[in-house]
Amino acid sequence: MSEDDRGRSQGVGAWFRRRAVAVVLTGVGVGAAIVHVVAPGLKVDGVTVALLAVAVVPWLGDLVRSIDVPGLGRIEFRDMQRQLAVVQRTANAALVGDGPQGGDVDDTAASDAVRELAAEYGRVRDELPKGPARTHRLDQVFARLVRATQRVRDFDAEALLRSPDAGLRLAAYARLYALPEPELLGALVDVVTSEPLAFNQYWGLRVVGRVVEETGAEHVPLGVVRRLEEFRSRMPRDSDRGLLADRVLTEFGGG
Repeated sequence: MSEDDRGRSQGVGAWFRRRAVAVVLTGVGVGAAIVHVVAPGLKVDGVTVALLAVAVVPWLGDLVRSIDVPGLGRIEFRDMQRQLAVVQRTANAALVGDGPQGGDVDDTAASDAVRELAAEYGRVRDELPKGPARTHRLDQVFARLVRATQRVRDFDAEALLRSPDAGLRLAAYARLYALPEPELLGALVDVVTSEPLAFNQYWGLRVVGRVVEETGAEHVPLGVVRRLEEFRSRMPRDSDRGLLADRVLTEFGGG
């Protein structure tokens, strides 16, 4: 298929999507009108209206760029899609990484499991091309690391943060994501802000946010804040990692 044909095909697809969304919205409007006629005494509060608005927002991207929701302000579709992705990734990690199971734990076996997952991380990066499928697989590895690292009694997160092995650094991030260690914040920020891999850096920044919350923004050394500000200045404005840095800096009244 030529580029012109692909362009026409995409244009037709977008036209059908817009039409479908318009039909759905019209149907919702007609349905609401019927309900109003049949049950005029039915009361719908502001919360219900807001939730309904949020529910249809993802379907409106082909028609408008943003919407004003009473009580919530302006919602930008691109920002909402990004936030939904963040929530989904966090939920996946939380569902799998909900702490060790009861009973005795063989520390050697637990350490071996962590190293095997670190090695799996490397294999996935090598075998799959960059894209959503690889990110999803790596998120799964991270989620399993969140649980596995909690099974290691004497886990040395600080040593693994300095490891040249990207999988072991990810294991350190996973451990600190589950069990934040405020005393490691300075070392964590040093490693995360110089982390060469975007996936690792994403989760490292999530960990920084958790540790800052655990520490309390007022107890974070000024030097750590300055390093985060310098890092943010190097990130593209709309990048996920830049926005994560903004979120952390907001804790200090910046961002």
